[in-house]
Amino acid sequence: MAEYKGIKGFKVQYLDQDPVPTVAGWTSGGNLSTARKSLATGGTQTAAFGAGGALPAVNSNLTEEYDGSSWSGGGNLGTGRYSFAGCGTQTAGLAFGGITPVTGATEEYDGSTWTAGGSLGTARQELSGAGLQTAGLAFSGVVYPGPSLAATEEYDGSTWTAGGNLGTARYSTAGDGIQTAALVFGGRNPPGTALTNTEEYNGTAWTAGGSLNTARHGLAGSGTQTAGLAFAGFLNPTTVTNITEGYDGSSWSSVASMATARRSLGGAGIQTASLGFGGQDSTAVTAATEEYSEPAEPNTFENVGQVWYNGTTKALKFTSLSWSDSWASGALYPGARWGLGGAGTKTAGLAFGGFDGVNKNETNEYDGSTWTAGGNLATAKRQLAGAGTQTAGLGFGGYTTAVTGATEEYDGSTWATSPGSLNTARSSLGGAGTQTAGLAFGGNGASTATEEYDGATWTTGGALSTGRTQISGAGIQTAGLAFGGDIPPNTAATEEYDGTSWTAGGSLNSTTGTGRGGCGIQTAALCFGGYSATTSATELYDGTSWTTAPASMSTARGLMASFGTQASAVGAAGNPPPAGTNVTEEYTGAYVNNIQTVTVS
Repeated sequence: MAEYKGIKGFKVQYLDQDPVPTVAGWTSGGNLSTARKSLATGGTQTAAFGAGGALPAVNSNLTEEYDGSSWSGGGNLGTGRYSFAGCGTQTAGLAFGGITPVTGATEEYDGSTWTAGGSLGTARQELSGAGLQTAGLAFSGVVYPGPSLAATEEYDGSTWTAGGNLGTARYSTAGDGIQTAALVFGGRNPPGTALTNTEEYNGTAWTAGGSLNTARHGLAGSGTQTAGLAFAGFLNPTTVTNITEGYDGSSWSSVASMATARRSLGGAGIQTASLGFGGQDSTAVTAATEEYSEPAEPNTFENVGQVWYNGTTKALKFTSLSWSDSWASGALYPGARWGLGGAGTKTAGLAFGGFDGVNKNETNEYDGSTWTAGGNLATAKRQLAGAGTQTAGLGFGGYTTAVTGATEEYDGSTWATSPGSLNTARSSLGGAGTQTAGLAFGGNGASTATEEYDGATWTTGGALSTGRTQISGAGIQTAGLAFGGDIPPNTAATEEYDGTSWTAGGSLNSTTGTGRGGCGIQTAALCFGGYSATTSATELYDGTSWTTAPASMSTARGLMASFGTQASAVGAAGNPPPAGTNVTEEYTGAYVNNIQTVTVS
């Protein structure tokens, strides 16, 4: 009998346990028994506490303890409050400051009971803390309506004494570390601008550290001064985020985001094993808990195609790669309609124009959770194309009382008509690129015309091989993608543009539906939905071929505003016959490793 090495060229590994993922990320933990925000926290990922906080209508005195999988009740605080800080461990915790109204009260926790400690010298709320029960640190904060505070205080187990002031006074910050090596980051100061500032404390004075990549306040933190983690919070002006960043002692870098965007949450643990819980998402206070893990040696890490024998479970196993995705409901679009243009990203999107019985000139901006009104198009129209970003958008072509070649540029607040119109007026065309390097192709009458925009004028590009209307697109001017549409009949044809000419790409798996949503780049594109024979299907393009994604839209439709990337997209409004809809759906996808067991049948 042939050996595996003889067939594949390598031996099968013998491992005592399955390999672990190499990529850090958040996974769901057990929910808090009582949803709340603005808690005092401390401890580790497997032994944390969350005390107090704000319920919808009352200050809480509840304490809950986490064991790595679930929360259980602990001893109640002597004084219910919120917007305060905590530090220490589950069996030797500290809570201080907050609103009852504003207080400097300190309480010490022994794992079952809270007892009064020495009060802060400066009563305050929305402060941060670090350290241990017998060597604690309190910093930042505010006393409304007064100014932000720079005051730092050190606790010795009984008394608070003044430490060195922060370089930047602020509140609604996050912090981590110990009394002699602490970290503060983010926050805000009047009139409420979110900050990126980071400062490091050495037990005497604060000095500037590397700035966060994303300014925010109401965030949470964990870890140490040289290995910190910042997660979630408020962006400007009030948008919640799930962004996570790691600190190495000098700079912050982006890591995997939380599943639930939120603010005013609790945090505990270390950089490679953190805990985030509670807070408020875009609509309500939440009980959700998430655990952040970053596996390290001596684990064996997963590799696609890896084969091993698990000596503990006595099973032959291997890893494979698959796409994991989902569609979720977003905020309803401000008015049912179809035939919109779209541009931007999932958290900074743009939708404009459309038709609800009359042509529309309205523009709406999406921040990942809420639609807000933007500046109106100069001319109401439908079935136009879009490109660019939320602050540098491009809208072109469409139908008013006839097909049009008019082009408009958006600066984040106002549309201005470009002097350059399409050479071929048309509607139901495809679009790609940016405001200064746009691409238009196809359109009504099964047009083959392609045009390139330089920020002022349109010039003729290479013609499509297959002319079509209701065509979809993705990519940039020099690496564009055109797919689907109606010749008639409906077509699955895909073409790739190199800045000069179109060549055939892999065909869509289905010809069902036209006017599909499209976004991404030429080598990582997303196609979803479709109209006429209405579909909810989603397909992924890798630069060569399309594959059907596991997840489908909840509301089948086409002619919607679409924007984003292959892994993070939005489809808004659109036309499920017989009328338009105001439904918004958000797409999230990623490649994941799967461990599979070899079986014999």
